[in-house]
Amino acid sequence: MPAPDVVSHNALVHGYVKAGRLGLAVRVFEGMPERDAVSWGTVVAGCAKAGRLGEAVRLFDRMRREGFRPDDVALAAVLSCCAQLDALDKGQEVHEYVKRTRPRPNVYLCTGIVDLYAKCGRVEVAREVFNACPEKNVFTWNALIVGLAMHGHGTVALDYFDRMLVEGFRPDGTTFLGVLIGCSHAGLVDTARRIFFREMQHNHGVPRELKHYGCMADLLGRAGLIDEAMEMISSMPMEADTYVWGGILAGCRMHGNNVEFAEVAARRLLELNPDDGGVYSAMAGIYADAGRWEDVARVRRSMDEMVGMRNVGRSSIAMELKDGIKMLS
Repeated sequence: MPAPDVVSHNALVHGYVKAGRLGLAVRVFEGMPERDAVSWGTVVAGCAKAGRLGEAVRLFDRMRREGFRPDDVALAAVLSCCAQLDALDKGQEVHEYVKRTRPRPNVYLCTGIVDLYAKCGRVEVAREVFNACPEKNVFTWNALIVGLAMHGHGTVALDYFDRMLVEGFRPDGTTFLGVLIGCSHAGLVDTARRIFFREMQHNHGVPRELKHYGCMADLLGRAGLIDEAMEMISSMPMEADTYVWGGILAGCRMHGNNVEFAEVAARRLLELNPDDGGVYSAMAGIYADAGRWEDVARVRRSMDEMVGMRNVGRSSIAMELKDGIKMLS
């Protein structure tokens, strides 16, 4: 029986990667008597997809050292890794390679380069690359819009969102996540309300997900609209998570105007994550702003007890808030 050739080995590596058996994929890859660019691209992309970002970058570098020319799969994967690792220098090196070898890069490489610069905070470069892309898809738009929003350029993100619609692209959940983050950072409450409550589902057919509710809770909390945020939470079709309740607690801490809702948010947060010491710090500050010094002292005692119990390997204490509400930590 003839020995498997490189094509057969590549198919096996690809099959293991697709099945989520990355360890087996790497083992087959390392045992291959002969490899080609497809072999390398498959295993680099597999590591990137599995979250083994550093390993993917190291394999990419090894591929180059061994004289192989990376294919588009490997390049797109390593650009994604660099973006997630905030490894701007390495990402720029890959970008330079793309410019030398790809006079007209495909949409996946363009998207990867935009995402790299946007995630690393180089938004002007991201915009330059975006505007020069010969082809765009929804992921290219999302990379720029989310990057702009995350780095405080909310109004610019909204400008690109409007342009996206004008050019006929259909937004998805990630697009609206970026738009809502941009509204939150820019304090555009009315715009966010219009997009979230009316346009998102009714005009664009994009369902509201937990992450979108989290953004709205953050935005309303920042604006001091705690009552409105709590009303939104009561109408949610799913249970609120730490991002949603965290937005409420942060808003109460910022504005110091609603101890009762802060206590509700704190209780929910500690139900979801009993080891979150930040909740105690926030409540101590909220009680202090309200002049409730006995509550401040009680919270601080509970914080000290929690630290002490962690030191001896235990993790269950209880703290009582107003009206006997218990918060577990």
